[in-house]
Amino acid sequence: MTTLSMPSLAAVLTPFPYYIDYMASIDEARTSMKTHDIRHLVVMKEGDIYSVISDREIQHHAALYGVDRHSDLKVNDICVNNAVVADINDPLDKVLETMAEHHLGCVVILRHGELAGVFTSTDACIHFSRFLREACQHDEPPDMIA
Repeated sequence: MTTLSMPSLAAVLTPFPYYIDYMASIDEARTSMKTHDIRHLVVMKEGDIYSVISDREIQHHAALYGVDRHSDLKVNDICVNNAVVADINDPLDKVLETMAEHHLGCVVILRHGELAGVFTSTDACIHFSRFLREACQHDEPPDMIA
């Protein structure tokens, strides 16, 4: 039996993440997410990582207060002022455990203290499915998901 080594975040992150300034409008954030087909934007304040804003947070705010109120809102008005960060060389199992414990959809990844990427729950699903496919190869046809 082959023993696998624990991958680091470098093997599974989404590199070159999109980001937005904390004073940008919510409409700008929404447009950027739609344009790039993403659900998380790193929020920057004066060149430093400030937070992460998600599509879910924007939708939640719109559901509570109405879309009309978004026209005057800035990213800073909705996002929480903290981002969970990890180093690119951190072991994947520890990051996944932290994400699960804290119900996180996204972790910001740093390399030498600089923004290197993001790791999302979608990234986790993609890489886990590849792992399973490779680990469980067999001749039977795969089950279909309805």
